Amino acid sequence: MWLKFDEYRKKYGDVVSLRVLGKTMILVGSVEVASQLLGKRSSIYSDRARLPMIVELMGWDRLFSIMRYGSQWREYRRVFHQHFNRSAVDKYKDIQARESRVFLRKLLETPEDFYDHIRFAFTAAIMDIAYGITVTDKSDKFVTISEEAVESVSLASLPGAFLVDFIPILKYVPAWFPGAGFKRKAEEWRRLKDRFINEPFDVTKEAFDKGLVMRPSVASALLQGLPKDNSEEEGLRARNVTAIAFAGGADTTTAAIRVLFLALITHPDVQKRAQAELDTVIGNSHLPSFSDRGRLQYIEALMKETMRWLPITPIGFPHAASEDDVFNGYFIPKGSIVFGNAWSMLHDPVAYPEPEKFKPERFLKDGKLNPEVRDPSVAAFGFGRRICPGRHLSDNAMYSIVSSLLSVFDIGLPLDERGEPVFVKPRMSPGVISSPVPFKCTIKPRSKAAEELIREMQTDEIHVD
Repeated sequence: MWLKFDEYRKKYGDVVSLRVLGKTMILVGSVEVASQLLGKRSSIYSDRARLPMIVELMGWDRLFSIMRYGSQWREYRRVFHQHFNRSAVDKYKDIQARESRVFLRKLLETPEDFYDHIRFAFTAAIMDIAYGITVTDKSDKFVTISEEAVESVSLASLPGAFLVDFIPILKYVPAWFPGAGFKRKAEEWRRLKDRFINEPFDVTKEAFDKGLVMRPSVASALLQGLPKDNSEEEGLRARNVTAIAFAGGADTTTAAIRVLFLALITHPDVQKRAQAELDTVIGNSHLPSFSDRGRLQYIEALMKETMRWLPITPIGFPHAASEDDVFNGYFIPKGSIVFGNAWSMLHDPVAYPEPEKFKPERFLKDGKLNPEVRDPSVAAFGFGRRICPGRHLSDNAMYSIVSSLLSVFDIGLPLDERGEPVFVKPRMSPGVISSPVPFKCTIKPRSKAAEELIREMQTDEIHVD
């Protein structure tokens, strides 16, 4: 879909209007226009489109990433920001460092399962951060529930996925009626949503109610902050804010690291350059820490290019115009659905020459990050008041995984039965959150010393500098 949107941008310009089943869709294809509309005019464009499938049928009415703009959204956002602003996320670095090392151990033991290990690394970290719950295996029920719940939202959010989003009256069709498969699917996904929001939170709440000593977490902090006579809404807000942290933190960063693996196996020269920097700056006697980050400029550039090359939210979550507006002579009626087409913005050949190529060095000048090159986070995390509030946590998680991974492992193309490399063509899955279609690769320790370093790591007591 994002490639078709990009074709429209190339043919018609940075602002394209479509009529789909009576609804106006506005496709914004440049950072400049998105900054004007979704940023400077955010008072008009901070609303969300009405999504009967997700909100009314699946029951995600308190998922503030798709919640309608207003006082309730502002309160949810405020509470979330308290725990995930730029300075607040520093307290989660120990957890992220620990899970990065667990990830390395799992890669060493079963490299063929790397796809699952990536998912588990972030799910385990965010489960601890959000609920103070430790999970040790990918088959853990909380891991499974989170994966399925987040996937259901991603699929249901895809524009045009369900006709009921364009013809809301269809929500009244009984589930047994011919052609009402969407109602049965919504009921299934609603039950999954209820488990996802309630089951892990109830574990923390039970410990809290019993007065037990709890691990620090977002859920425990929210429970401690509730007044004794808290209202039903306050309790629901605590549950949903915690669940949103869990969902967003695990899924998007998982997809980003899978993109990184795809980039590494198809661009071995990039991998070698990143490893050379790590060897020079860090050496091979220990893994990088967060305090080393400022000296690892190529690693920073690699992370930025991963974000840019195959964006995981290529069309972003749709905004909605809350009133009529006129922009550069274009009339945008109230209720219009506005997409910030991140794919087009991150493949702008003016900002990023040869955008189809994976070139971390595009962000560097004289060995340091070049501030004159547009940071891809400008488009990748959204715009205005709807910018991703979990971006700082994701950024720290990415650094921890990328720097430690490349310190000790070589990632390569898969091999056929004759031992010859098999080329992997980059392909992304559909969905508002897009991830590489499953692929294979080879993963080997860079040296015997690297293997010993992984085996000797203690993952239970890790503290960042």
